[in-house]
Amino acid sequence: MHLCQYQTLDYQTCLLSLNSGDKIKASYAFRPLTKNKYISKHKDSSVHILSKGRALFSKTKPLVTLGGGSKQRINSISRTAMYLKLAGFKSVSEPDSSSGFFIPSTCWRNIRHGILSNVKFTGMFCVGELRLAVYDIGDGKMDWQIRAERSLFYPRFGEEFKTTATGMLLICDEDKRVEIAKRIIKETMWHRKRLIEYESYEERHRPVKYSRAPIRVAHYFEHVYLTTPSRIGRTLANIREEQKCIKKYRSNADYSNHNNKDCDFYAGSQRIYVNLTTDLLKYVYFFTQVKEDYENGRTNYALITQTEDLPIAEMYPKLSELEGWEIYEY
Repeated sequence: MHLCQYQTLDYQTCLLSLNSGDKIKASYAFRPLTKNKYISKHKDSSVHILSKGRALFSKTKPLVTLGGGSKQRINSISRTAMYLKLAGFKSVSEPDSSSGFFIPSTCWRNIRHGILSNVKFTGMFCVGELRLAVYDIGDGKMDWQIRAERSLFYPRFGEEFKTTATGMLLICDEDKRVEIAKRIIKETMWHRKRLIEYESYEERHRPVKYSRAPIRVAHYFEHVYLTTPSRIGRTLANIREEQKCIKKYRSNADYSNHNNKDCDFYAGSQRIYVNLTTDLLKYVYFFTQVKEDYENGRTNYALITQTEDLPIAEMYPKLSELEGWEIYEY
């Protein structure tokens, strides 16, 4: 059914969908499908559905057009959809009443007008009040169009339903998550004065030039969650847990703060950040505040994070040696 919707998928992700525990067994399950002409495997390791396979799901309509765009781009969209499907979320062409769904970028462009042509997102993941622009970043080395991605976040009025993204979900390779997180944070920190200052939200009407830049995050992305294919379900659970955690602490805090840039809440004179979701933008806010106060000769911050994120939280050794800031494992 997935190939009926997306026409193509890379071979390794096909094996993952057949049997996530054993690729050898999955390859044996794959062979009858090609032998009996349901699907075909190409030299570039992409798998296409054939007419015989499509006939099994004749009522399923395609969500992408393979001939109308780059095969690499369509494979990226298809791979993202499969990751979310394995996490329990279906693909649809337009919003419905289900608890969570993924709308590929080819369909989202018909729902939300004004998206710039060089935007790299693969689709919109909607669950509850969350609308996360999803990106398949692999090893983290890709051409990043930071100004173009902003077109997903412009507030629009007079529409039947909200189409403004509330954040980003970056899906990276399993074994490179911490390395990629550090790289993106460092790239953003180098340009933080320009990227996290609050600017006008006026929509750009001029074309945005194509750039070959590393991935950076900016304040108008609101939240930038980094995850891997196997962590998607856990990331969503952590987003909900973080919201509950902040709400609980704010009700008991000496002073609650709703400005993500400053902190989540105060405990006495200490400013507390809660980051259970590998939110790269929140890490940038945290490190920026600590660096600025460090230059002024004082710091009084605390970060609450997951155990697996400790290498990210401690990525600046000089800051880790400071008195007046602490890291708590959640």
